[in-house]
Amino acid sequence: MMLLLPAEKIAKRLQSPQPNRSQSSTKEEIAEYRDEEISNLSDNKLIAAIRAAQLPYLSQRFEDRLEYCDRDILVRLVHLARHCCRNQGH
Repeated sequence: MMLLLPAEKIAKRLQSPQPNRSQSSTKEEIAEYRDEEISNLSDNKLIAAIRAAQLPYLSQRFEDRLEYCDRDILVRLVHLARHCCRNQGH
């Protein structure tokens, strides 16, 4: 179940600048994230890390709607992304 944010939070998140590809995390960097680092990432950086990890079971439709997920879901997905990146040998 995806928890959705109130409209004003979504609008604020969509208006804030998105990290470009050159600033996005690589799989190697994601694999090295510590729990504290993940907790301190901005919402947009969490989203960028999830997209950079290319989780195999995350549908494109869901990935396109990450901006609408609440922060707890994003943090959990980055923890999962870290696990996947480590398992891929990064």
